[in-house]
Amino acid sequence: MLGVFYLKTFLYLFIMIQENETLSVRVDVTYADGKFNFSLFTGKEIQPEMLRAMLVGGVALTIKAEDGPEKQGQAMREVIDYLNNEFVSIDSFMDAKYTNPED
Repeated sequence: MLGVFYLKTFLYLFIMIQENETLSVRVDVTYADGKFNFSLFTGKEIQPEMLRAMLVGGVALTIKAEDGPEKQGQAMREVIDYLNNEFVSIDSFMDAKYTNPED
């Protein structure tokens, strides 16, 4: 089976998986010292592009689960705002170190 994910940040991502094969990712969140620390766990065969596609697919499902277009739009705006706050500029990830200088 060939899975195709369309994402604006990269054109098309093709992931080859076998019929009825399940790929998994686990996200753990720990709150410490006023910060949320995220840890991702997955199999060695999962490439970073695949991991992003899986996580974005999950985020899209949570947005679609919202009741109606207004709440979906609000949920999408919250996700976009969060990502904008994490990275000052999508063109230069060097900016990220200035977002949280104590890291």
